[in-house]
Amino acid sequence: MVAWSRGDGNPTGLFFVCWKGMLYCRTTLLACWLLVAFSLQAQAQDATLDVQPVPLIRLTGVLDVTAEPRTSSAPVLKVWIGDKPALFRVARVEPVIPAYPAEERLRTVSSWGLRLLAEKAILATLQSEAMHDRPIVIEGWLRVKPGLLQVRSVRLAEEPR
Repeated sequence: MVAWSRGDGNPTGLFFVCWKGMLYCRTTLLACWLLVAFSLQAQAQDATLDVQPVPLIRLTGVLDVTAEPRTSSAPVLKVWIGDKPALFRVARVEPVIPAYPAEERLRTVSSWGLRLLAEKAILATLQSEAMHDRPIVIEGWLRVKPGLLQVRSVRLAEEPR
């Protein structure tokens, strides 16, 4: 006796069983798809974006390459230009983007100081005698944890008249 015949109370046979199975699979797939879609939409609406402002800062001060620290009323920041240590007497700290807490982040820099990273031309400008013991402006991206300042520009500060 054949299990899937038209006789004996099985009016539709194999076609009905396959059609019923496909309908069940389609319904199950549709239900799963809807559940995933609604859960993703709910997560997207509940997500809070943790957006941080760009750590682009501008430091104005005097670069002092002498070995012994002098007494100064301005805060002193130890910097490394290439392999040579120097002191940067900070006169003003300002964020390029106002939302960034530049002074607060600069206070958390390690006592080891900041390593100034830049292109060769900018490093050569920083190491030149023309930039020493004169007010300069260093602009760059501050990365506190590794102790880096990626310098994007260096220029002499405008003297007040």
